[in-house]
Amino acid sequence: MKKIFGIAALAALMGIASPSNAQDTTRSTIGKVGHGIKKGSKKAWKGTKKGAKAVGNETAELATKGKGEITDKTSDQWVGSNGQKIYVDDGNKYYWVSEKGKRVFVTEKEMKPKQ
Repeated sequence: MKKIFGIAALAALMGIASPSNAQDTTRSTIGKVGHGIKKGSKKAWKGTKKGAKAVGNETAELATKGKGEITDKTSDQWVGSNGQKIYVDDGNKYYWVSEKGKRVFVTEKEMKPKQ
């Protein structure tokens, strides 16, 4: 009975040692695979970052336009140089909203009459 347990223990030790030897021989290929994963994750992060910026800019633009519709007046006579909607604030300053949600103030010379 002692011999059976001894043989079983020896087989178990050899079974544990064999996979670790196999892992040691493949470390050179793990570096190549790891590099590919790292490169792919950088591309994915850049795509996610670009998408998040686009969503953020769109949200800011819509929020600023919504605020302009509620608190300020829209001009019925003027449009921006590229056809943008013109808003008039409380101080009679004219502005339009950029793609990033910023208010761009303009003078009457820079605006076109609405047709």
